[in-house]
Amino acid sequence: MVKMSLESGEALKELALTIKAMVKPFPADIHIQNSKSAAKSLNSLLKSSVGLWDDNMDLSRVVPVATVASLLIDVVNCTQEIADAIHELASIVNFEAIQLTSRPKNPRSDNPKL
Repeated sequence: MVKMSLESGEALKELALTIKAMVKPFPADIHIQNSKSAAKSLNSLLKSSVGLWDDNMDLSRVVPVATVASLLIDVVNCTQEIADAIHELASIVNFEAIQLTSRPKNPRSDNPKL
């Protein structure tokens, strides 16, 4: 669940920077793929573990975890939808194509307004 959360957060940061700079390609795509992969793994784990539950399972401990997992999977799906909308915007507005180079880990240190 941590990987889904971190990757989705990184993707959203990259998408925001993409809109601000009005450039493509989209470095957020790799984060989205990573978060979708983690969501798929978690979803498979949840489905496979349902059959392992027994009568002694404390549902009051399981339900909150399953709820958080479900919400994170929804966040990943919404992040993908946001990225799709930004891709469409980029094609309509003709974002500038740039050569992708490594960027500093914290782009906010350059600009205090971010």
